[in-house]
Amino acid sequence: MTVAARKPRLLIVGPLPPPIGGVETFTQAILESPEFAAFEVAHCDTTKRRAKSTQGRFDPLNFLWAFVHLARLRRDARRFHPDVIYLPVSGTWSGVLRDLALAALARRTGALVIGHQHAGDIGRVLARGGLLGRVVRAGFAQFDSMLVLGEPWRQLFERWGLACSIAVCPSTFRREVFERAASFTRAPRREPPARMLYVGQVGRRKGVHDLLRATRQLLGERHAVELTVVGPAQLEGELEAARQLATELGLDGAVRFTGELNGDALYEQFRAHDLFALPSYNEGIPAVLYEAGAFELPVVTTPVGAITELVHDGENGLLVPPGDVQALTASLRRLVTDPDLRSRLGTQLKRDVETFHPDRVSAKIVTAVRELLARRGGA
Repeated sequence: MTVAARKPRLLIVGPLPPPIGGVETFTQAILESPEFAAFEVAHCDTTKRRAKSTQGRFDPLNFLWAFVHLARLRRDARRFHPDVIYLPVSGTWSGVLRDLALAALARRTGALVIGHQHAGDIGRVLARGGLLGRVVRAGFAQFDSMLVLGEPWRQLFERWGLACSIAVCPSTFRREVFERAASFTRAPRREPPARMLYVGQVGRRKGVHDLLRATRQLLGERHAVELTVVGPAQLEGELEAARQLATELGLDGAVRFTGELNGDALYEQFRAHDLFALPSYNEGIPAVLYEAGAFELPVVTTPVGAITELVHDGENGLLVPPGDVQALTASLRRLVTDPDLRSRLGTQLKRDVETFHPDRVSAKIVTAVRELLARRGGA
């Protein structure tokens, strides 16, 4: 039977939650989308069921999981006989090596292979020198098409001479979040304290220490604020380090650490708070910004990665340079003291988030798949 006589077969490779992370969220979102109805779709699960703080380690268990994922892809490809394999690419050194090994295996099946860059720090891996650097760059040449989260990475891959077609396909968020938030309307809350929210992995790279110091400054200026920090450690020991810093800054009565929350417990945090802060140093485009926007939370964040493709300073959020605690404090102060500004920015962000609905993002993948099949003469 030829490809033209049946639905093209698309094998989607990727992890599912738990734990919650950007790639896990994305994989779940596209698997739920009806945009792939024209294809026969199968999923190869690369979930590790390990804490996010273990990502990127060269440890025995991660090596074992890499072999498990290779075995799963080999098994699923033999059973499904895909025409196209979609494969997310991480940004850690060990993760990229695993994903390029998966890409090599995918090519051996005879399928077309689409890669999708999902991490903001992929440039450091591409820039690696020596033999390993050449191996990595040769590994990326295996892809028939590459999707990237935003324009900065399209330019990055072009500078490194990636010969395949490159298209922008942003991240997205879970359909469940969109549905839960669709009917929610935020009424401006004017009574103190102003409730600030952080959701994500807790660590220095995410700017949590900067956020704690900014909270200390606001309290020192006698602004009534509270901060809730939701999420697990980014790296081992970082959650404890953040708790220790909060104690050293005298924030024990003003800052609450909840650990990781999911489902209704997380949605209630979005509903109950007045503003959202993510002063990160490095990102792709974090799904949590979509989630905050879906619940009309105004955001203070940094112009790193592809965040500026969603958040526009003064229009639907506030942007501050990463690591600039004074600028972070000033932007938080603006939102803490101006409920009307919070309402305006949050309302606009909710409208803008609709552009990144899972079905719209899935449609971009569908377009990339169709273009590949057309080049092969199979669509």
